[in-house]
Amino acid sequence: MFDAVERLLSDAVTSGVTPGGVLAVRAAGAELATLPFGQTLPGAGDLVTAETVYDIASLTKPVASLAVFLRLWEAGRLGLETRATVLVPELTARGADDVTLAHLVGHASGLPDYLRFYERLWAGERAGAASAREALVRMAGATALLDPPGTTARYSDLGYILLGAALERAGGARLDQLARALVFEPLAMGETRFVDLERPHPTGAASGTAPTELCPRRGLVWGEVHDENAHAAGGIAGHAGLFSTTGDLMRFAAAMNAAVRGERGLFDPARARALATTPSVPGATWRLGWDAPSPEPGVSHAGDRWPRDGFGHLGFTGCSIWLDPPRDRAVVLLSNRVHPSRTRDGIRELRRAVMDGVVAALDG
Repeated sequence: MFDAVERLLSDAVTSGVTPGGVLAVRAAGAELATLPFGQTLPGAGDLVTAETVYDIASLTKPVASLAVFLRLWEAGRLGLETRATVLVPELTARGADDVTLAHLVGHASGLPDYLRFYERLWAGERAGAASAREALVRMAGATALLDPPGTTARYSDLGYILLGAALERAGGARLDQLARALVFEPLAMGETRFVDLERPHPTGAASGTAPTELCPRRGLVWGEVHDENAHAAGGIAGHAGLFSTTGDLMRFAAAMNAAVRGERGLFDPARARALATTPSVPGATWRLGWDAPSPEPGVSHAGDRWPRDGFGHLGFTGCSIWLDPPRDRAVVLLSNRVHPSRTRDGIRELRRAVMDGVVAALDG
C-alpha cells in the first residue's frame, strides 16, 4: 500500500537527508503501517526499528506542554485568559501584563522566536536564580516583546519556556512529573520521557535511542536533549527535551483525534477542539498550540494533500506529527536528520513528499 512512500524513505537515506527514521500511519481507527528505514548513524550504527527512540525536539510543545495545559485547564487550575504574570512573575518586559496563557500557547505573546540563553548558562550566569532551570525562565521573562501581545503570530521557544514554568506552578510539580502522571501513564506511553541531566545517567541509558548531532562542544549528543537551551537548563523544559517512539505518539494522536471529534477520553473534547481550531491571531495558520497547513500550495511541510483543516507540529531534529480528526488519520515521522550536522538539507522536501504520498495511498 505504501510502496511509493517506502521508496521515498529509502532514497532519503541514500541521498543523505537523514541516516534513518520511522514513519507511522493511522487511519479509520487503526494503525495501518509502521515503516522503519535506514540506520541510527550514517552508514553505521543499528538498524532503525519500530521501537527506536528519538529526540522529538519541539514536538515536546504539543505532546507534553499543551497536553498538560489541557488537563490542568479541565481541572480548573488555569485557563486561556489567565494572565501569564500571575503564574510567572519573571515575565517583566514592558507590555507583559497583557500576556495571557492563550498568547503563550498560541505563539502570540510578542516574544522572539529564539535566543541563545545557553551561552550565558554554560558560562555560569544564573540571573540571580538558584538553578539553571530557574535562570532560563528569568532570562526568557526579561526579554523585550517585539510586538504587542495578541497582534502577531510568531513561533516562540521563549513563550513555551515560560508556559512550562506556568504549568509547574499551577500543577504543583515539575513538568516531567506532570506530563508522566497526567498524560503519558494514562495513555500507556511507556517510552516517552524527559532526560533529567541533573541526575546520574545509568550505564546504557542511551540504548535504543538514535544519536542526534555531533556537536563541537558536547561531542556525540546521544540520549540527552539536543536543544541547547533545554540542555543548559538541565534537560526538562516546556519547549524541548522529550524523547519518544512512533508507537507512543500514535497513542497520543488517537486520543487527540478522538477528543477533537467530540469523544470523551483523556482530553476534554470542547477544550481540545478549541485549541486545535482557534487561530492564535486572525489570519494565522497557528492555532493554540498547533499549526495548520498553509493554504498556499507548495509551502506546507504537511504537503498539498493533507486537509487544510488538519493540524500538526514539527520538530527541529527531523520529526513531525499531523492529525486529521474527522477521518481519524495521523502521520508521525521521526528521524535524526541533524546527524552528523544540522546543515543537512532536504527535510522539508522529504516531509512534503511523504505526506502527499501517504494521502495518495490512503485515498487511492
